[in-house]
Amino acid sequence: MNVRVRLIATATALILGSLQAFAQDSEEREGGIVGTGIVGEITRLGSIYVNDQKIEITGTLQVTGAVPALTAGDLQPGHTVAVVATLEGDVWNAQHIRQVLPLVGIVEDVGDNTLTILGTEVDVEGQATQATVGDWVAVSGFWKEGRVRATRLEQLSDWQGDAQVSGTFFRASSGGPDKVGNTVISGIAPQHLSSGDLIRISGKPIPGGIEAERLETGLFDAVVGVVQVEGYFSAPQPDGLYTVLGSGLVAYTDQPGMIDVSVRTFQCGANGMLGEIPSSGLTPEEIERVRAKLNCL
Repeated sequence: MNVRVRLIATATALILGSLQAFAQDSEEREGGIVGTGIVGEITRLGSIYVNDQKIEITGTLQVTGAVPALTAGDLQPGHTVAVVATLEGDVWNAQHIRQVLPLVGIVEDVGDNTLTILGTEVDVEGQATQATVGDWVAVSGFWKEGRVRATRLEQLSDWQGDAQVSGTFFRASSGGPDKVGNTVISGIAPQHLSSGDLIRISGKPIPGGIEAERLETGLFDAVVGVVQVEGYFSAPQPDGLYTVLGSGLVAYTDQPGMIDVSVRTFQCGANGMLGEIPSSGLTPEEIERVRAKLNCL
């Protein structure tokens, strides 16, 4: 199917956890409503705004995956998050929030408006940072090709935890190392993953990469129906597969030149695919209501 048709045809989404071996815990529907996934940068507070959507929060709600530990009331503009929300009337209410951190690790090099962390170059233009080689830094932001465009940096002066990388996995060519971005993965061979899967890896920092001790898939802490994601498209793979980097939503195109990897975009998808309608979980009326609220065309 033509890529433009796929992207315009619908905008509803469902990201299910990927592998049984690493599947994350999920919740059953509560009150007959499946949560909606909203993934992107917090741009302002009161409660929080993500992708121009105002999401009401409870300040004491624990933010999972946060470095350092956060509650919802601690979130600030620039943090990137994956929110499971329910639409009650015309209001989004957050049920779960996960901080999305493309990289947590030791600074290996400092350049002109760049840091290199776990082998991946981070564009820090516009970000206030005094980070030097050897410092631990948690990076909020978006993958753009093999780099990360930072939206917020947190220096971790007393961090005793793991290094982390979260992003899109592409199967390496024969003989090549497994990577997320330009971060080399060792320690755990991600044998059962497919290109385009979203993975989260934690472990020990090593020069140019991470020695993985734990691997998980999926963005959300509960079952979701519609998902809206913010980010950059990947360049299409030889088979035409492409994704919004860091989302786990994929599509295929026979016109790779139509995929603009330079512009941050908002996209929706379903069943792990860009532009598909959920096969279960939401009624047609719920789908249309959520689509309209998220401006998914």
